[in-house]
Amino acid sequence: MHAIVVGAGIAGASTAYELALRGAQVTLIDQREGAGFGTSYANGGQLSACEVAPWAGPEIPWMVLKWLGRDDAPFRLRPKMDPEQWLWLMRFLMRCRASARRERIAPNLELALLTRSRLAAYEREFEQAGMPLDYRRKERGILRIFREEHALAEAEQEAGPLARMGVGQERLTPSECISLEPALASAMQRGDIAGGLYAASDGSGDAHLYSVKIAEGAERLGARFMRNTDVRRLVAEGASVRGVETSQGIIEADAVVLAAGTGTQALLRPFGYRSYIYPVKGYSVTLPAPEGNAPEVSITDEARKIVISRLGDRLRAAGQAEVGGYDMTLEQGRAKSVMDALESLFPQTGPARGEAEYWCGLRPMTPDGSPVLGAVPQFGNLFINSGHGTLGWTLGAGSAAAVADMVCGSAPQLDLSPFSIKRF
Repeated sequence: MHAIVVGAGIAGASTAYELALRGAQVTLIDQREGAGFGTSYANGGQLSACEVAPWAGPEIPWMVLKWLGRDDAPFRLRPKMDPEQWLWLMRFLMRCRASARRERIAPNLELALLTRSRLAAYEREFEQAGMPLDYRRKERGILRIFREEHALAEAEQEAGPLARMGVGQERLTPSECISLEPALASAMQRGDIAGGLYAASDGSGDAHLYSVKIAEGAERLGARFMRNTDVRRLVAEGASVRGVETSQGIIEADAVVLAAGTGTQALLRPFGYRSYIYPVKGYSVTLPAPEGNAPEVSITDEARKIVISRLGDRLRAAGQAEVGGYDMTLEQGRAKSVMDALESLFPQTGPARGEAEYWCGLRPMTPDGSPVLGAVPQFGNLFINSGHGTLGWTLGAGSAAAVADMVCGSAPQLDLSPFSIKRF
């Protein structure tokens, strides 16, 4: 069987590797010069099974109104004359209920746990091949810190369903937070930490480096990687997809997997399907880690709405969410607000501010906070693995394994019905 995978980010590169493991002939296609140069390039780095709850919740409409007009707002809406945006927003607002958020936690968590299992398997497979899968993984857990006691109490209550599914978080006092991560000492002295929730089983890693390595692993197993190649349209005949038309001509295949992030919807549109995958722009800053006083534990700062991860000798902070279409302009003010938040939490990063590298990317988000996975109903051989939003790193390998099973005619390793495009 010959399968085409469109997109070589976390999801696509992992899918190509999983298909190659199953003996399929694979062609991986990406418009960039290599793997992981899109949304996977400079994300927050967290592998966070304990933070799989969707963004949509009862507090979001009020927060958007509160931040309206602020350039540094953690969540910003930029309305467009775009029906796609308004349809997405309508469905997103309909999901801003506590019950809707709870509904998505269990399937997302199952996918996150499958990702953990697959990443461990990849590492073993690479070791056996004499090529260690090094993506600067840290298994020091994730610490969520809170500035206010009531926010900590609410978060602890919301973590209950995760704990009942076997993924617990430990509540820590301010002094216990500092014992775990001494680099937070100055923040505690200023009274910025009321306490924290610590997920010891979570971790972090460099998603771009992972994408590069796993794509190389797919090539080692025989996959063909077509770089700098645009996919212009799907070539369909009746109830099947014959292949894709690219900037290098038509490529035929027995199956096609769309892992193209925010580009997925454009490929589906000619066939009348709405994936409800819409871009939400995020920003990150990467800079040298301060010697001797840089955090080792990955941090989620709930008040400042940023995540921070140590990636080797670098430190990365990521945040911001802007629903404003497909514009990839890096706005200096919003980018620097992430740096400001990082420096406010860790003043020791200030001296390296001049060496900071700013980045923005378009997260492929669905209204309900879960990816779109599985077959497209009209076709017997077209599959989707996209729409992971902020959870692409956390859910990517599990998504790839489950979709690869479907492509190869096997039963997926978990129930994919909660992720079907038919839910929309």
